[in-house]
Amino acid sequence: MPINVLEFLDRPGRRLPVHAVLDGSHVEVDGVRTIGEIQLDGEAFAQLSTLYLDVDISANIVQPCRRCLASIEIPFKLRESFTFPIPPQAETIDVRPHVIELVLSSHDPNVLCRPDCRGLCPICGEDLNWHPDHRHAAGDDGRRKLGEFFESWSTK
Repeated sequence: MPINVLEFLDRPGRRLPVHAVLDGSHVEVDGVRTIGEIQLDGEAFAQLSTLYLDVDISANIVQPCRRCLASIEIPFKLRESFTFPIPPQAETIDVRPHVIELVLSSHDPNVLCRPDCRGLCPICGEDLNWHPDHRHAAGDDGRRKLGEFFESWSTK
């Protein structure tokens, strides 16, 4: 969403309230995505061809649990200050790409779906939260030693 800078340029140095709602749907980076809208509330002022933006950012993000990879929806809140150069004869500045980049890069990467998440079976990938009694027979780890791998190829 572009912010109209003309009213800020008409009153240089004067702080004016800013409320903006950005579309954050369909944005995904490294398995983390935003849901719905990203809200900005705060103040902004312009001085010497620069827009200074001081806002509270709130959004909902979805990211995978670090142990079992289940999707988790997490509310995200952050207070941030931005500076944007105002090009000559510009009427608006699009802040959406900068805000989305900040939201998707400032989240906690080590979230758990629950504190006692058991994760995935290291052998077959079964979700141990859904199947807590999951076991493999001794020696049945499905892995072979490197020497056994080469022997199987040399006999072919």
